[in-house]
Amino acid sequence: MEEQRRSRSWLLVLCYLSFLGFLPLLLTKSDRQLRWHAKNGLLLFAGVVCFGLLATLLGILVPPLSCLYGIVMLSVGTLYAVVVILAIVKALGGERLIVPGISKYADRF
Repeated sequence: MEEQRRSRSWLLVLCYLSFLGFLPLLLTKSDRQLRWHAKNGLLLFAGVVCFGLLATLLGILVPPLSCLYGIVMLSVGTLYAVVVILAIVKALGGERLIVPGISKYADRF
């Protein structure tokens, strides 16, 4: 029982480590809570990737704004790291971290 709980804890941590969130989705079919966390982590990462792509495109199209790219992406990366840490702590405690605008889609997929 302890071994199963330990492996579930590792899977919960993997849920929020960027693209590694696919592993809990592939390995667990019956644990709805774990699948929700995996989807939520993947959606968080997808949001950061989309934001990065938009910032890159804006920097290319409007060259004077390209100097702000580093500052903006550092801020987004820091915010992402803080949210991921909070989400992992809550997941290990048996709770969900609801991120406005993102987490509502975790139930739909």
